[in-house]
Amino acid sequence: MVSSTKIMSLLIVLWFCLHSPVLFSQDYYQYMSEKRAATIESLWKSERQPIMVEDTIYLQYFPIDESFRLSCRLEFSENPEPFDIATYSGQLRSYILWATAHAELNGQTISLQLYQNHEQLLEGNFTDYLFLPFKDYTNGELSYGGGRYMNLSIDQIEQEGCILDFNTAYNPWCAYRDGFHCPIPPRANHLELEIRAGEKDFIKY
Repeated sequence: MVSSTKIMSLLIVLWFCLHSPVLFSQDYYQYMSEKRAATIESLWKSERQPIMVEDTIYLQYFPIDESFRLSCRLEFSENPEPFDIATYSGQLRSYILWATAHAELNGQTISLQLYQNHEQLLEGNFTDYLFLPFKDYTNGELSYGGGRYMNLSIDQIEQEGCILDFNTAYNPWCAYRDGFHCPIPPRANHLELEIRAGEKDFIKY
């Protein structure tokens, strides 16, 4: 007998197949569709459950567009010192600037800082994980007003080079409900253009 979890996962993949315009190669489309489906499943399966499974129907995404998958050049930080990033709950989180990524989008140069969580590094956790919070001109209109996040991997960068894929941009858990400590994207990561890629604002109709 097929479990309800498997049925839900199949329905999520089917939803993306029916609602995503073809703006990319077929392989990339399949990759992103599966990645988004896995992300949605991880949200309602999480112990902290930022979103209920019945509310996943309200999750919205921009069309997958491969033009928002950018090759980038890294400018590494020399002797980085820990610094605090405020969260929307008022708490502070300690981070280290790992590098600044430079890329070209629609003829415009963009620069975004990549961070590592200092507290996690001291504990030997998530040493491969890079955090990229950012804001853009879609915030508060088409996307969540508090900005969005992307995750990168040091190992993947070493193997494949630096890639900024805005199709992977996702909402902080604060977009779904209160009770979380979501970092506020630093001013250095405020883009003066629209990023019509990744997750849209979460609105329950």
